[in-house]
Amino acid sequence: MIIKINVNQSEKVLDITNAKKIIISEKGENKYYTVRLLYYLMKSIYNIPRLYGYLKGDPIESWRQNFEKYFLQLLKSDLEISSTFFKGDFEIDQPSINISGKIDNLNISVKVILKEKPINISQGIQGNFQVDSFYFSKLERIKPYIIPSSRAGLLYAFSKFLVYQYEGAPGIPKAFGIAAEFINSMLLPQGFTDEINNHKIWVNQENNYVYVDDNILYNATSDVLSLLSLKLFLTRGTEKELLMIEDPEAHLDEEEKELVKKWINETKSKIIIVSNEKNW
Repeated sequence: MIIKINVNQSEKVLDITNAKKIIISEKGENKYYTVRLLYYLMKSIYNIPRLYGYLKGDPIESWRQNFEKYFLQLLKSDLEISSTFFKGDFEIDQPSINISGKIDNLNISVKVILKEKPINISQGIQGNFQVDSFYFSKLERIKPYIIPSSRAGLLYAFSKFLVYQYEGAPGIPKAFGIAAEFINSMLLPQGFTDEINNHKIWVNQENNYVYVDDNILYNATSDVLSLLSLKLFLTRGTEKELLMIEDPEAHLDEEEKELVKKWINETKSKIIIVSNEKNW
């Protein structure tokens, strides 16, 4: 899967399939917009439902139309709810389909082209299932996660919402945008415990707060909070995930950065790093 993203006349070509680690280190803010748009594009692909139940008439053309419709709905919904606005265009080249589009705030257009078509399709629901299975079996769907450069501040602000609750919706509303995407993907289970810089990180099950030693998480130092989020995502990552890390060096000294480099080299996930430093 090769993805081209052009934001504010700054184009990036990213080989998601073959690259284990990609570093974007250009000057300016466009690199952050690029990776955040990439996050929402990858999330839309990952969340596309199976389509065999929606196909009518020509199953191949109907599949194309429905994929186009649901991709657009998912992308627009995420950007609208989070009040996230971009201006640019994109192209996602998959083995069997090509997805392209333009974004101007919430004016979004999407076009899907089928690069190949199945043959000997049966009639009725069986044919619909064959078409859907043909394309989904070749669709590269990688679950994206984003770790923003503001992660320490977000953990300070939303530390109360980090622990998974058995009653009520966990996390924070999607209206918080990238902050919600980050916090809601970092929820900690009851009984969680870990160690960062010789500090015990643990969930107090009496009040559902995360603690650092004997203090609630929001009293921790920024380097501990940054390391906590980086360690969680990098050490539990899988081959089917893409981690997008903004400024991994934020709040860290040289020794701590070496520790993060170790986690990066050992993680199973694909990684995109946005940083002014190139030696990751």
